[in-house]
Amino acid sequence: MPAPLPGARDQQGLAVFVSDLHKSYGEVHAVRGIDLEIKRGQIVALLGPNGAGKTTTMEIIEGLKPFDSGEVRVLGLRPLEARRRVGVQLQEGALYDDLTCGETLRLFGRLYGFEADPLALLRVVELEEMLNRRASALSGGQKRRLQIALTLCNDPELVVLDEPTTGLDPISRRQTWQMVRALHRQGRTVLLTTHYIEEAEELAEQVVIIDHGRVVAQGTPSGLVADLGAAARISVAGPAEAAMDQIPGLTSSRYEAGRWLLRTKEVGSVLAAVGGAFGEAALRDMTVRPPSLEDVFLETVGRRLEAAE
Repeated sequence: MPAPLPGARDQQGLAVFVSDLHKSYGEVHAVRGIDLEIKRGQIVALLGPNGAGKTTTMEIIEGLKPFDSGEVRVLGLRPLEARRRVGVQLQEGALYDDLTCGETLRLFGRLYGFEADPLALLRVVELEEMLNRRASALSGGQKRRLQIALTLCNDPELVVLDEPTTGLDPISRRQTWQMVRALHRQGRTVLLTTHYIEEAEELAEQVVIIDHGRVVAQGTPSGLVADLGAAARISVAGPAEAAMDQIPGLTSSRYEAGRWLLRTKEVGSVLAAVGGAFGEAALRDMTVRPPSLEDVFLETVGRRLEAAE
């Protein structure tokens, strides 16, 4: 096994350590000084819009791409030296259509120098009945689950999942979440990217928001909501001619289908003002949605997540 890098003892509790990472493609600066620390055993989600630098950062951590400057350690080693201890699911993983699921898992295990147990791996992803079925006969969701099983062929300490549920139906997405949680219970570290805010809220202990090649916010999902003070959303029926611009504390307001849709960080004072303007009947027909991680993302980055990079 390669020796840990000098100074690696300082990061013994970390699965991933990234410091001042830079990567450019010609004139395009994809990564501009990212710092990232992932503790062993954590589930960490990277969020960001198209072109934010998430996938480039992941590929550097995976040892698939060189970087221009900075420091990267994976399990205390250089990314290339750690690859046998890392399981990777890429955004678009290719399968051999003519191989059965069992044959595919044996092949990928041997590429790492491991003799994989196909049936045991398929049980993890609830595909044991597909042991002798060819990959070409699997549904889209089953192929995704097989790809997660492939990340485990080398019994990795770190599992990297790049958009693991993109294109899946809601049931398959929930099944994938259960698998990620199972990996976590086994003590593995999981690093994932996602374009689904709900997915990050459900799975991640730590969320890192990246934009324009930089980390712009990081913390627990609930901590980010509390610390960054995203706005709550209020929906209330009322007359279109109401002077909502005179209510202090509103971040935004618009009238739609007979209701005012309001955003505010000062919920109590706004509710009191709306009650005074519209009367008690309006308050009984009012809904208040607390701020969410999506609200934090929108206020931090300023635009919605789009399709995968």
